[in-house]
Amino acid sequence: MPDVRTLEIATEQQVVDRVYERVEVMRERARSLAREGHERANAGPTTGLVERDAMVLRAADQLRTLDAEEEGLVFGRLDYDDGEAYRIGRLGLREDDMEPLLVDWRAPAAAAFYRATSGAPLGVVRRRVIICRGPRVVDLDDDVLDPDAAGDLRVLGEGALLAALRRSRGPQMRDIVTTIQREQDEAIRAPARGVTLITGGPGTGKTQVALHRAAYLLYTDRGRFADGRVLVVGPSTVFTNYISRVLPALGEDSVHLRAIGELFEGVTAVRRDPAPVAAVKGGEIMRQVLVELMWQVPPAAPDRLRLVYAGQVLTLDAAALTRARVRARTLAEQDATPPNAARRFAAAALVEALWERADTAHLDRELFIDEVGDRSEVRRFLHAWWPPLTPAAVLSWLAEADRARPVLDAAQAETLAASYRPGADWSVDDVPLLDELAQLLGRVPQPKAAVDTGVRLRELTSGPRLAETFMISCSLHDGWTLWAPGVATPIALAGPQIDNDAAVAAQRWAEAVILREGHTVVGWTDGFDPYGEDAYVPVLAEPLPQAEPEDEPVAEADYAHVVLDEAQDLSPMESRMIARRAAYASMTIVGDLGQATHPLAAATWPELLTRLSRRDSRTLELRTGYRVPQLIADYGARLLPPEIAPTESYRPGGVLTVRQVDDLHAAVREAVAEAPRDASVAVIAADQTAEVLGAAVDGALVLPASLVKGLEYDHVIVVEPAEIVAAEPRGRSRLYVVLTRAVAGLVVLHRDPLPASLT
Repeated sequence: MPDVRTLEIATEQQVVDRVYERVEVMRERARSLAREGHERANAGPTTGLVERDAMVLRAADQLRTLDAEEEGLVFGRLDYDDGEAYRIGRLGLREDDMEPLLVDWRAPAAAAFYRATSGAPLGVVRRRVIICRGPRVVDLDDDVLDPDAAGDLRVLGEGALLAALRRSRGPQMRDIVTTIQREQDEAIRAPARGVTLITGGPGTGKTQVALHRAAYLLYTDRGRFADGRVLVVGPSTVFTNYISRVLPALGEDSVHLRAIGELFEGVTAVRRDPAPVAAVKGGEIMRQVLVELMWQVPPAAPDRLRLVYAGQVLTLDAAALTRARVRARTLAEQDATPPNAARRFAAAALVEALWERADTAHLDRELFIDEVGDRSEVRRFLHAWWPPLTPAAVLSWLAEADRARPVLDAAQAETLAASYRPGADWSVDDVPLLDELAQLLGRVPQPKAAVDTGVRLRELTSGPRLAETFMISCSLHDGWTLWAPGVATPIALAGPQIDNDAAVAAQRWAEAVILREGHTVVGWTDGFDPYGEDAYVPVLAEPLPQAEPEDEPVAEADYAHVVLDEAQDLSPMESRMIARRAAYASMTIVGDLGQATHPLAAATWPELLTRLSRRDSRTLELRTGYRVPQLIADYGARLLPPEIAPTESYRPGGVLTVRQVDDLHAAVREAVAEAPRDASVAVIAADQTAEVLGAAVDGALVLPASLVKGLEYDHVIVVEPAEIVAAEPRGRSRLYVVLTRAVAGLVVLHRDPLPASLT
């Protein structure tokens, strides 16, 4: 006769099978919806394309949700004291009669799965964790929250949380949707508005909570947060790669996940500068350095201007050009104009300097200004003397120490210059400076393109131009298509038909689409499409508006919510970069002051909020560590300053080995060989030592201490703690981070004496 566990697993398997059957039904419905949409465009009314687009988009969204990670699609069950029972899963499903089959973990009805306790059961008698491998139930684990009401309910297991915590760590972070605890759930479901500050020590699940919070916000207000409106910022690309699987596993793939070194478009920086350099680059004073730098003479600018006017040879030497540049800067700053938009002030300053060089007794000033300003040699000189500036080019000027000395002292300027040696790639600490310069320099004004309001003449072209108005055309391959102003790709109507009836239908369909865009068609005329082929051009009741060249596009807030992980390490310049992206966004800030390692890290959370241009926050503290065993947590906590309370670990035990050795390389190889075979293993050392060990230790992941923040491994081998402490001003905090990366076993190998608190 089957035992109780087997019977209970079989019961849950029936429900899980029904869930997967239902998912397949919904998949087929989504595919049918997509097919129907395409059929309506081909055989339906002339407005079929509009309906098709809406139906296909909806079907694609449904399929994307259903095709998300299916590992553990069903993971929980709640049995209530009124006899009701609900299964909890990664998405919500209903039967055809609208009865709930599976409750989404983010729904209010699922909150009790995470919040109910024996002291406050919230009506829950039994909470069951259903452990699946794909669609197969392999085990169950129960918590009885109200024993008096349990009745005939069968109870299995020894604690779902401990079982989950004993699982080996993989190369990427897993979601914790099955084991979220009450204090974590409160942080996940906190209101979206304002700033939510989540603090806690190593292993408290801060990062997991932040990622699950992003998924929760998308679930509760998808209209506001979907389509890339949520940004998650991590400390390094190693970290973002590590956590990259969590949100897709929760069915969310529209979140932007970026490391600090990836926030400036076109740059992916992974290298961190040494602490003395980072202390200079990260300070608020760097903004003043950049402001002075961008007005300086570009390295390739000419230093002499000579021209002949009315028989007079007029020459501007380097000193005169310097004065003209100062005058141009003064005019631009008075007008709040950035350098890239200030060429008109530079031109005025040059002409004024030339006027001062001339014998003006018989010259007309206005005529002189008009004629000299229009000279080709002056325009060529101006382009070279006041060129368009890019952030990368301007920042590279700091390789010359003198360029920073108007603001920095000699030692700081030399420190900065040494970091910009020829051939060096950008560091993470450079990214906020590039971002700041992009704002300071401004955009280069674009010349206004000539507008042809009539029908374009047919021309031979090597490819399509952007359409300047609406038009429809027909080709054998694409059939009837509608071109829209400024859009490179046309909208397809139907198959290849070239008779008169099809042309009339195409015009009617196009009129409906154009009307939807706010324009009324009163007639049609012959014209040419962007390829130069014959086309029909609509006559509009009102002409299309033309953008004025001086009108800058109105910038909308890039993000509606920003999740900031490991926030305790943000420098002032990094904080400014984040603040620009979160100017109109709500925020979730996650961190631990005990792990602050940047030389300019904020001393308190209010100080960091001020740097981010925020004042108030709701603070939620995670006090319990679920990852790091107590023995390892206590060992690392010896490095904490007195004002920071250590985390209380939920997990007893842990394996700790501290060994003094003579040959570090041999000891590391031996420790790697002794590590559990089914565990994830990492060797962590000071950055320079890690480079050497990486080539000497085969078959093991060797990481520099500066890049392990936020990562976790089953078995960690720490090499020479004294080197890690000595490498930077906040070396004790760095070592604290390193020692708390292990979730099962920690081996400390040293040749030099250990820091005093670890002996």
